[in-house]
Amino acid sequence: MNISDGEELFLRSLDSELTKETNDKLEAFAGENQELKVRSNQLLQLREMLQRKEEESFGPFFAERIAYRIKQLKQGIDYQIFFFFKRYQLLAAGVIIALLAVNVLLSDQLSIKSILGLEEEAMEDVMAIDVLSSLTR
Repeated sequence: MNISDGEELFLRSLDSELTKETNDKLEAFAGENQELKVRSNQLLQLREMLQRKEEESFGPFFAERIAYRIKQLKQGIDYQIFFFFKRYQLLAAGVIIALLAVNVLLSDQLSIKSILGLEEEAMEDVMAIDVLSSLTR
């Protein structure tokens, strides 16, 4: 009997019962052949690993834990953005007030529209725009 026949007998013995004489042949051949013993032990270990029925799991409430961590991360980023702009809010308010003060000093009138730079266009400017647009048509 060669190695492949011995392996085939061994594999059959895993799936079904062998007759007494076939089982004796297999044991006698395994006793004589060290390579078959090593190979059969490897196959038995592999079979045990494959037959384990335990399902791999991430544990209970895995999706909820991930969603919670994502929310916490988002809140952390939002807080960092808020903290960054909180540092410069006084500076930004100062720049806006300075720009409004310059606009007040440079304007001819003291009305809200002139302070915010929303002055009405002069009638001549509107008419000039109309004339230019009619010429380009």
